[in-house]
Amino acid sequence: MDIVADGNLFGFFYDKVQTVSAEQGTEFEEHTEFYLVNLLVDFLRTHRLVRSNGRRVDDRPFALRLLESMIGDPRARAAELKHLADSTLYLLGFFGESLEHRSSVDRGYYARVGTSAYRHLATLTGGGFGGSSVFNSLGDRFDECVGVLEGVRADGAGTSERQILGLVERWMETGDERDLLRLKAKGVLFVTPDAGDLH
Repeated sequence: MDIVADGNLFGFFYDKVQTVSAEQGTEFEEHTEFYLVNLLVDFLRTHRLVRSNGRRVDDRPFALRLLESMIGDPRARAAELKHLADSTLYLLGFFGESLEHRSSVDRGYYARVGTSAYRHLATLTGGGFGGSSVFNSLGDRFDECVGVLEGVRADGAGTSERQILGLVERWMETGDERDLLRLKAKGVLFVTPDAGDLH
């Protein structure tokens, strides 16, 4: 990731999110886009990703944390849901590949937890924490948000042959159109053997 002065972080990440969204053909409403930028700035400035209320994020299963956030004081529940959802989104966007190799659960598990957390947060807060519409959007488009954060990470870290091959393998396995768009943005073209058409 490029080094940038703290005062310029918002502008830096705003440009990155805009560029990656355009490359991937993803359009977000302005409030969702701003939320993603602020999340990137927040996690870069603090240790919130790793710790919440003095405890490590991964000291207990994410699904258990989601269940625990369904009871108790509404303000505490909202704060826990927000941190859980944001952490899951950031982890998948920046460390998704390593999660696949070191975790006994797949990316889908984390995506389901993050999606549920944002949707519960939208219901719980109504107009709090910036309004429920942004949380509904994040929940409904969680995978696209992860894709944008992955693109921001890849853009800042450069793209190695290993990363490109990993993306090709994932695209061949899942057929995810966003992975194909990411590969095209990196200059990778595919030729179908029968027609010689470029993809």
